[in-house]
Amino acid sequence: MKLAITTLLISVLGLSTIAQNTTNQKTKMSKKTSYIKQAIEVTGKTTAFTEIIINASPEVVRAKFLDFKKWSDWNTVFPKISVKKGNINDLTTKPTLDLVINFGRKNDPAPAPVNPKVYENSPEVFFWGVNWGLLKAEHVHIFESIDAGKKTRFINYEKMSGLMKGLVMKPAMRENMVVKYNTMNTAFKKYCEVSK
Repeated sequence: MKLAITTLLISVLGLSTIAQNTTNQKTKMSKKTSYIKQAIEVTGKTTAFTEIIINASPEVVRAKFLDFKKWSDWNTVFPKISVKKGNINDLTTKPTLDLVINFGRKNDPAPAPVNPKVYENSPEVFFWGVNWGLLKAEHVHIFESIDAGKKTRFINYEKMSGLMKGLVMKPAMRENMVVKYNTMNTAFKKYCEVSK
């Protein structure tokens, strides 16, 4: 009898946790949120924040960013990106991405170990990420209009949260991400400005 009650309690708690995680994913990962806009907001935290000014309008910058077939022409950090399933212009299809990553590790470039989900695709923000409960990774790209729409402040950051964030986003990894994302930003700026 005790075994049956214990099993029932574990099942209920398990279902409750699954439901909570599913709800969290829908509410915390996909709702409109205030994105990080300044490096000072992430000082000492598990976020790799970068930004660059691009001499092209946000519309041009975003269009070039979303032209995934051309990423191999300019992006050495993510030399390949494609839509694995769904439609990035219709988030109800739960789009996911295939990524090849080159962070300078031994076997890079290599396919990403998971297929991140696209959580926002708007004129201002493109945001993909994964949520494993104990670890949530958010990769956010912001297209901020400046100089009366003639230029774009392109913000590119990776934020980790959850109980395992400190194990994954160690200082050396964060520093390497900042270097790589700055490399990506510089190449993207050149690509946007030369071919606008």
